[in-house]
Amino acid sequence: MYIKSAKFYDALYHFKNYEEAAANLHTQIMNLHPRATSLLDVGCGTGNHLEFLRRHYRVEGLDLNPDLIEVARDRCPDVPLHVADMLTFSLEHSFDVITCLFSSIAYVKTLSNLNQAVSQMAAHLNQGGLLFVEPWVSPENYWLGRITANFVDQAELKIAWMYTSEIEGTVSIFDINYLVGTPEGVSYFTERHEMGLFTVEEYKEAFCKAGLEVEFDPKGLFNRGLYTARKK
Repeated sequence: MYIKSAKFYDALYHFKNYEEAAANLHTQIMNLHPRATSLLDVGCGTGNHLEFLRRHYRVEGLDLNPDLIEVARDRCPDVPLHVADMLTFSLEHSFDVITCLFSSIAYVKTLSNLNQAVSQMAAHLNQGGLLFVEPWVSPENYWLGRITANFVDQAELKIAWMYTSEIEGTVSIFDINYLVGTPEGVSYFTERHEMGLFTVEEYKEAFCKAGLEVEFDPKGLFNRGLYTARKK
């Protein structure tokens, strides 16, 4: 999970419009919970969403990867950030809104872990609070065996990264190969990403078990869908 590539994460996903996604999310929050003032981003990565959501809410971030959190601290030095697992995290206060975006939820891998993660996030919601979860693809839409290549072309940073899409049981597997060039030289490394494939019904059941009322938008912020749940 971005252990070796953490310092390149923002460059790798330079094509994502985080400001637009945050604005879209803010509009939805204002429509559904106009009095919301606090927000926790679970799986916050390098803090790209927090950078823009902090304009509207008292925000905090949480991620399992300390290297990504280190980058997020440079981006948002005044935002409380927590190194913790979404399966077991325990904070001293609750929030009006919790987000788990860009398919971070899929890294829990198993259905039991999905249920636990959603339950843990629900436990940190205020009554009437909102939980937004951006899923990974469903099993029937997974592109098995496809070769994917992406490129970064900056003045002093060139990256070619590619992988094939494999599967083990209900877990999608990506052994990503990175070729990184800087003025200091060219390096090569690999990373293995394992992401659970869950159906829409399995996601919805996880929210219901956690005591949440849920709706699903198949498009969402980045065409991956978006679950919007409210704590009863």
